[in-house]
Amino acid sequence: MARIHADPVSTSLMHPTRRALYVALLEADEYTTVQLQEIVGVDRYNLYHHLRKLESLGLVMNHRDQGRTRWWCVINRVPLPSDGNSATSQNSLASIDLSNPRVQAAARNMLRELASLSGTEIDLESATLQNLEIIGRRN
Repeated sequence: MARIHADPVSTSLMHPTRRALYVALLEADEYTTVQLQEIVGVDRYNLYHHLRKLESLGLVMNHRDQGRTRWWCVINRVPLPSDGNSATSQNSLASIDLSNPRVQAAARNMLRELASLSGTEIDLESATLQNLEIIGRRN
């Protein structure tokens, strides 16, 4: 079975702590480690773990040290991935209208195949498919 690899930036920003850190830094010029710890409410070890992950992806950086204080800022602004709560996404690459019965039947077959491959049970008989949205990071 082939493995599907997701975009590491989008995957990383789906984590609630990393997303909260990134959003906080987007809304300010810079924050100290202590300020970020208060904002996201995690211990120092976990905070540094998530900051290092964001730093390794080129999203944030520790841009200055002042004594023992580290200051963090965003260096690469990227669209936030959808968390599944919004009907439309700013990261939408394409949307397929499933109102055509032939297209809807093909989508049902595709979803059945995906469910079978992943070992997931899905009841498509009682579901209404309206559209299929392709989400990704724009270059």
